[in-house]
Amino acid sequence: MESRIHALKKELNTTKQLWWLHDSYWHATMIRELGEERANQLNLEANERFFRKYTLMLLRSKAITRPTNIQELMDIFKRLWTDCFFDDLYVNDTITFEGNTATWTGCHCHAYDSLTNAKMTDNYACGCQAIRTGAMKALRLNPVHSIKKSLIRGDDHCVITTSFEPKA
Repeated sequence: MESRIHALKKELNTTKQLWWLHDSYWHATMIRELGEERANQLNLEANERFFRKYTLMLLRSKAITRPTNIQELMDIFKRLWTDCFFDDLYVNDTITFEGNTATWTGCHCHAYDSLTNAKMTDNYACGCQAIRTGAMKALRLNPVHSIKKSLIRGDDHCVITTSFEPKA
């Protein structure tokens, strides 16, 4: 039974890799056809909509509940990362908490790796902001977050701050 579970997890991980490969090719095609600015705009819009909808699906199925604090919000982000990314991307990275704010530090990103290999990092708008915004909107939170450091911008790691701020 354990070997079957391992095989299913491996198969799911491969499926996630293929989906993100498709996403990379789609974005490159959008850049070629529509230009970088429009492709980035559409990519961010699609990311935000997808993660908003996916978060709402998790809420409706009771797989998650609305967070009441920053730690619970970061647990939801970890759930989203586990479900949507492959190779446990972001899941085990460092998260520190100070009051109502969490700071996530990551040193590896599959999107960055793909963009670097394709020599497309110069004008890429990182989709992470849209992922957080979509999830936070679905959770009825103000999307208060910022990218302090970014692999895409040439830093040696990413640093993202996220604050827990319910909508009034």
